[in-house]
Amino acid sequence: MDRKRPVIGITTDIKDGSFVIEDAYARAVAKAGGIPILIPSIPESPGLLKETVSRIDGLLLPGSRDMDPKFYNEEPHPKLRPMSIERTETEFIVLKESSERRIPVLGICGGMQLLNVFFGGSLYQDISSFLPDAMPHEKGAVHDILIEDGTLLHKMSGSSKFHVNSYHHQAVKEIGRGLRVSATAPDGIVEGIESREPRYIVGIQWHPEREQSELADRIFESFVEECRQG
Repeated sequence: MDRKRPVIGITTDIKDGSFVIEDAYARAVAKAGGIPILIPSIPESPGLLKETVSRIDGLLLPGSRDMDPKFYNEEPHPKLRPMSIERTETEFIVLKESSERRIPVLGICGGMQLLNVFFGGSLYQDISSFLPDAMPHEKGAVHDILIEDGTLLHKMSGSSKFHVNSYHHQAVKEIGRGLRVSATAPDGIVEGIESREPRYIVGIQWHPEREQSELADRIFESFVEECRQG
């Protein structure tokens, strides 16, 4: 078997004139056997972004602040925590190209939410405002998630229930076209989505890159191995 390290593109945000992302994502990819490459947020250069995607074996959409709700036809909520529009536009370009190439895609937290919106879904802009009975999902709150049998996430994790850390105030509302829910929290908040087709498009709401656990290792190792096989 060819054990060449696959190249994993990781999208970035813009802050104070720099392209930035937490180093934990690149370190997790490298630990799992991949080569992490950071993709700049330059939507004004779609040709360059498409060429970049042509040279990677997989795409990682990391966590983020909140995308502009215009992308799912809503007005901004007062509790919106906006990120750069350039990042969202860049991620839509590279996700479209990655989807057309059918390379593996992993979305984490805000990356999962972007996946859902890209495929025509929507978001609760603030959990506490729209779902006041929901359990805490911010600031590292720990809670169970329940995994649906027969899903790719179940195969990856080898479990039907485990604990995760939460750092999000938004959540998936309407599920995107061609996607299915793979995991939920006990309060019904969607914690995992994936493609209904037999292909690797996976979104998870928690942050495995911030954990030192067997589950976190399994998630990144599965993703990198899938990229290697492609």
